[in-house]
Amino acid sequence: MIDEAWALKPALEQARAIAAKQLKPAELVALYYERIARIDPELNSYVLLTRELAESQATAAEKRIARGERLGLLNGVPISIKETAALAGYRNSLASRVFEESIAQVDSFPIGRLKEEGAVILGKTNAPEFGTRPITEGPMFPPARNPIDQSRTAGGSSGGAAAAVAAGLCGLAHGGDGGGSIRIPASCCGVVGLKPSRGRISSGPLFGEDWAGLATSGVIARTVADAALGLDAMAGHLPGDPYWAEISQPFLQAAQRKPLSLRVGWTIDAAASVDPEVARAVETVAEELARLGHRVTRLSPDLSQFRPLIQVLAVTAVGALPINRPDLLDPLNRRMLEAAPRSTAVDYLNALIELHRQARKLVASWDQIDVLLTPTLTYPAPKLGTIGQDVDTASDQFLDWLSFTHPFNCTGQPAISLPLAVSTSGLPIGIQLVGRPHDEYTILSLGAHLEAAVAKSPSPLAGEGRAGRY
Repeated sequence: MIDEAWALKPALEQARAIAAKQLKPAELVALYYERIARIDPELNSYVLLTRELAESQATAAEKRIARGERLGLLNGVPISIKETAALAGYRNSLASRVFEESIAQVDSFPIGRLKEEGAVILGKTNAPEFGTRPITEGPMFPPARNPIDQSRTAGGSSGGAAAAVAAGLCGLAHGGDGGGSIRIPASCCGVVGLKPSRGRISSGPLFGEDWAGLATSGVIARTVADAALGLDAMAGHLPGDPYWAEISQPFLQAAQRKPLSLRVGWTIDAAASVDPEVARAVETVAEELARLGHRVTRLSPDLSQFRPLIQVLAVTAVGALPINRPDLLDPLNRRMLEAAPRSTAVDYLNALIELHRQARKLVASWDQIDVLLTPTLTYPAPKLGTIGQDVDTASDQFLDWLSFTHPFNCTGQPAISLPLAVSTSGLPIGIQLVGRPHDEYTILSLGAHLEAAVAKSPSPLAGEGRAGRY
């Protein structure tokens, strides 16, 4: 078997080594499955393995190289996809016992794109039911544990994806983000999480829009360059999509170039209190950005106005599902299903109109800045089973924790969580960069610049190796 160090190398490095015939896709597949068998029983990051598919894709990738054919961006690179995404021929449960017997007839758009780019799909990763919780604890699967501290949540709803990346159980991971569900687990597990712009990755062919356009697929990865590579592999749209964002240049190029001097606004102001260590981490990153030559200003944008609106949209999204066994649901989703009929079409439309009105006001802040710097979460990963247990208070607890993530699902702006800080107890602290609408390029460039600066610096921002004992 190849050196185990390959399991934790960036996906970009893996792709290059495979193309140069220094590494065989089948060798990587075997390595990852050996690690999954040994490590994942402690973490529960995967809920379905697709070994036959992976091995056939690895063989096809090797044949393309041997024949000198054009290679996809991820040719031979082993990846994971989120349980809530459609993978043709495999379970399409939405992480719910209600749909446990459902089989996907087609691939969702990003999964089809990943296949086209030569990715090798190892399996599907853990998620809470319908992706409605920001922690990966649900009735269908055991909770996803954090590789940094297994007593704590991996976050959610793409918790299994982030745990798999952090533990070296895939090259990179597909995730989904409707209120922070890529950035939350990335922050909890100490990896990179990229939520693209609305319309950057089609929700088709199964959905026209997902959660009224708030939800999108995206990437969880070990480096900013890998996140950009994953976005290049998934980006695109279908004819008739309600939203789309044209691609002016490859995203990987942006992650590989030094940014110009930027106007960076930063804030730690939210409706909920922010952990002092989290606040200090953001302040330290702001200071580092100023040292690197950027123009840095503290701002106080209002990020609280979307809370009641996203609740209406989440409730009605659950209510629209063809659920015939409410007794099988997570108690929170059962509560949402019961509440959904009380929201009329007029209520839904008014919520959407108000959301767009508030989004325009918030996006106007980017007239004065190029990037907004915030915490990803108001505090680091909590203990398993400690947040959202009471359905009467769960929504407020979750939205307090997600004070800095869900607003940018509402505006549709791109945002990335970077593992730039560690608490005194050793827990990762994610730092979020938010770009202008349709401008992943600037946050990828700045994110890679920060990633490199922190890696070289003895600053208190830099923690120990993010993969821990894995």
